[in-house]
Amino acid sequence: MECRVIQIEQGSDEWLDLRRTRITASCLHKVMAKKDTKAYTKYRQEIVLELLGHKNVEESPEWAREGREHEPKALAGYQWRFEQKLEHNIFLIHKKYDWLAASPDFLHVTADNQYDEGGEMKIRKLYKNYRKMVADADLYKGTIRCCPAADRHQVQGAMWLTGYAFWWYVNYYIGVDLEGGQVQKIHRVPVPRDQDLIDRMEERCIEFMKECYERAELEYESR
Repeated sequence: MECRVIQIEQGSDEWLDLRRTRITASCLHKVMAKKDTKAYTKYRQEIVLELLGHKNVEESPEWAREGREHEPKALAGYQWRFEQKLEHNIFLIHKKYDWLAASPDFLHVTADNQYDEGGEMKIRKLYKNYRKMVADADLYKGTIRCCPAADRHQVQGAMWLTGYAFWWYVNYYIGVDLEGGQVQKIHRVPVPRDQDLIDRMEERCIEFMKECYERAELEYESR
């Protein structure tokens, strides 16, 4: 793997400390936005403040997103459905660029306790949304379009960090059936690596971090 793997509880204070001053995969779309957009300038300001020692600068942090309460059930459902041992409480840091990191929803754990695959899991509140996402994933299976554009940078960012050739994109739904019982649905599709996009993200991220260090009046460090 092209990254360091740190076993740590996601959401803990120590985990939050690791996130600070780093571009995380879930925020790569902000770095790739046009430079005069709110998404870009706001995220740049957050990183600058973190470089200056500020904490809790994220107004709507990704790690507190809606749906987290169903995450344990979704992960357990995935392990049962695909007979696969998972590791969830991990933090990845790129070996070359210390400012690049990710907290993937899971990595596959092999029989000899190695990591060989990973994935992003999206929990859908509505069944109709789940069905549409699954239909699109199946329609574009084998291409990068099997992953929605909104999640493409995050998924490709995970492959940038790990060096993997593909990343599982998982849709999950949990709800109540007509009899009042609980129903779960889970679907996965492999998203192929898009090296052209990864190269563009690398170039833009270097430029972004240099800009953040300059605004913080600090010397840029790639590591």
